Amino acid sequence: MKYEEVNKVLLSEFPMFKVDDDDLELPYVTAGLFVTFILEAYQSKDFETYKKGLQFIEMLHTDDDHKVRELATVGYLESLMGSNIPSSDFGEETKKWWAELNRFWNGEINYIGETNTCK
Repeated sequence: MKYEEVNKVLLSEFPMFKVDDDDLELPYVTAGLFVTFILEAYQSKDFETYKKGLQFIEMLHTDDDHKVRELATVGYLESLMGSNIPSSDFGEETKKWWAELNRFWNGEINYIGETNTCK
């Protein structure tokens, strides 16, 4: 998928996710709004939507396009930092990037991607 197509795919997979047209032009803003959406699903025990949302993030992490993978980590996954969701719910590639984000924010590495490389 191309970076420019992420929001179109997101809306087709999650028609119940509503976002302003202006925000759709800003993939990182949309990512943050979507994370809020899946966190609300988790809190309201809508585990089907929650799991599907995490699977969407995993799909982005395994995409061939570098910009899509970067959006998955910096846009979507980093927006989940500080939430109470268990990292064991993530897909395998997302777990790697979650650990990488934690290493970065703990000051153990200088940049995201220093110890974890994409597929």
